[in-house]
Amino acid sequence: MIHSVDVLRIALALVPVLLFLAALRALDSYKLISVRTVLTALAAGALAALLCFSFNSIIFRQFPGHEDQYARFGAPVVEELAKAVYWIFLIATARTAFMADSAICGFAVGAGFALVENISYLHLLDGRGVGVWILRGFGTAVMHGGVAALGATLSAYLLESRSWPRALLFAPGVVAAVVLHSSFNQSLQSPVASTVAAVAGLPLILGFVFYFSEQSLREWLGGKLDSDINILSEIGSKEFQKTRVGAYLMALQESFSPTVRGDMLSLLQLTSELSMRAKGDLLLREAGLEAEPDPELDSLFVELKYLEKNIGPTGMLAIRPLLSQTPRDLWEMHRLAVGVRRHSVSAGRDSAT
Repeated sequence: MIHSVDVLRIALALVPVLLFLAALRALDSYKLISVRTVLTALAAGALAALLCFSFNSIIFRQFPGHEDQYARFGAPVVEELAKAVYWIFLIATARTAFMADSAICGFAVGAGFALVENISYLHLLDGRGVGVWILRGFGTAVMHGGVAALGATLSAYLLESRSWPRALLFAPGVVAAVVLHSSFNQSLQSPVASTVAAVAGLPLILGFVFYFSEQSLREWLGGKLDSDINILSEIGSKEFQKTRVGAYLMALQESFSPTVRGDMLSLLQLTSELSMRAKGDLLLREAGLEAEPDPELDSLFVELKYLEKNIGPTGMLAIRPLLSQTPRDLWEMHRLAVGVRRHSVSAGRDSAT
C-alpha cells in the first residue's frame, strides 16, 4: 500500500527536474525542438542511467572500501560520458545547432538520467526525512540536467564559431560537464550548500545562455538572409561574370567542365533558395505562426542530391567557399527534410483514405 509520505517522496524526486525542463522549453521563443525529440532525449538519459547503475555496481563490488573516491572522481566521468552520447549525436548530425536548443536537449538527457537515479534511491533512502528528498529532487536532479545542458551548449557554441577542430569539438563540453559534476560530488558533505548552488546557479547560467542564443539567432537570421538574397540577385544579373560568384566560377574553368560548373551554379542557387525558405519558417515561428508544408520541397531535395552527385567530391570542395555550409545551414536542410517527410506521410494518409 502506498502511503501519502511515499507519494510525497516520489513527487519530490521526480517533479522538480520535469518542471525545470518545462521552463526551459517555455523560454525558447522559436520552439524548434519538438516534444518527440525531448521525450527521446529523456529516454536516452534514462537508458544511460541504467547502464551506469550496472557499471557502477560492478565497480563497487570489485573495489570495496573505495566507494567514496569513485563517487567523487570516477562516477562523474562514467556518467557524463554516458549522457553525452545522445546530445553529441544530436549536434553532430545537425538535428540541433543553436545553443538554446542544445541546452534543452542536454538538460532533457540529464533529466532522464536523474529520474531513473532518483527512482532507484526510493528504496535505498527509505525512511529518510522529507528534507533528504528535497535535496535529491532539487539538488542532484538539477545538477544532472544542468551540467549536461552546459556541456551541450559549449559544444554547440564551438561548432558554430568553428574555433575548434571537429575531432576535438565535443571534448571541452564533456570535460566541463565532468568537472562540474565532480565538483558537486566533492561538496556532498554539505548537501544544503551544494543544492543551493545548483538550484540558484544553473538557472542563472542557462538563462544567460538562452538570452545570448536568441540574440545571436536574430542577428544571424537578418545577416544570412541578406547574404542569400545577394547571391540570388548576383546569379540573376546580366553582368554575372563580373560578380564575386561569377568570377570564382570562371576561375574554375580549367579544372572543371562547363557542365559541372553549370551544376555548381544550380546547386548554389538551390541551396540559397532552400536557406531562405528555412529562415522564413523561423521568422513565422517567432511570430507564433506555423508554416504550411510545401509539396515542392520533396522534388527540390531530390534535385539537390542529384546535383551533389554530378558535381562530385572534388567539385563540392571547390564550391564550398560559396555555399556557407555552417552547422546552422545543415540544420536548416535537416529541418526542411523533416517537413518533406511529414508532408509525404500526410499525403499518403490522405490518398489512402
